[in-house]
Amino acid sequence: MKSLIKDGAARRFVVLAALAVAATTAHSAETVIDLRAAATTVTMPDGVVVTMWGYALGAGAVTVPGPAITVPPGDTLRINLTNNLTENVSVMIPGQPMPLDGTSSSPQVVRNPDGRMRSFTHETAPGQTAAYVWPSLKTGSYLYQSATHPAVQLQMGLYGALAHDQASGSAYTGVPYDRSVTLVYSEIDPALHAAVRDGVYGTAAYPSTINYKPEYFLINGAPYSATPPAFPTATTGQRVLLRLMNAGLQTHAPTLLGLYASLVAEDGNLYPHTLDQYCVMLPAGKTIDALVVPSEVKKYPIYDHSLGLTNVATAPGGMLTYLNVTS
Repeated sequence: MKSLIKDGAARRFVVLAALAVAATTAHSAETVIDLRAAATTVTMPDGVVVTMWGYALGAGAVTVPGPAITVPPGDTLRINLTNNLTENVSVMIPGQPMPLDGTSSSPQVVRNPDGRMRSFTHETAPGQTAAYVWPSLKTGSYLYQSATHPAVQLQMGLYGALAHDQASGSAYTGVPYDRSVTLVYSEIDPALHAAVRDGVYGTAAYPSTINYKPEYFLINGAPYSATPPAFPTATTGQRVLLRLMNAGLQTHAPTLLGLYASLVAEDGNLYPHTLDQYCVMLPAGKTIDALVVPSEVKKYPIYDHSLGLTNVATAPGGMLTYLNVTS
């Protein structure tokens, strides 16, 4: 009898141990993203070709914003960043812990010889690949971006959107949704881009971003034009989660016509109560999550109330899109 009891206890221990290992394994799954930083060009509606920097997935095309990253619920994150540019770059996620390099137990910062901060995290040198590791992630919607000279590198296009939901189909606890739409706001100062391209940024020709004067205003990397980019879509009655993000250097104010949005979270922090608004203040670097439930079959305009609505002072253009709702 004692032997049977011992054998039963041993079996229970083995089963419990296996379950614990399985639970730990499931919880600690790692999402691995291979990013590449490189140069590209974009053509504005007036024909001006602007040199941009952007991120790409592996050997894929460089895009601005960079590829959208979705980290499944419960996963950790590792970004392997390859640098095809001519100066050091990096990646961080504002609102999340600073990344580790895969070997050190604490984040590393980089300073110039005079002691001033150059990068908020470790850098990837030209032609090299480095790891950026987040052992834990907060739930929410975030921008990812270069942590190196961000006033310039973010403006050049080193940014993208990242989502880490609480559960499948639920952005946060108690915030389910049927469809997710990400709108990333940004601007372009062609003079700054030309200065970086020509190697004269930081000289008398273009001393700093104090002289920043954007002429193009973008949503998801594209200005509104006579042939506008595809509009986000939804169907009537759907709970649509708008992930609003500002990767620019100026404040913008996404405004809905014909709809109220319930603001549920800011910078990945769930509000204790929702805020029903038709206009959202979106300062530089800000992310807002908002729910809309369209009831009519129509195109609902979403425009910038701060009037970033032109391209080189020509309308129509700028920060305008529509939520195209069908039955």
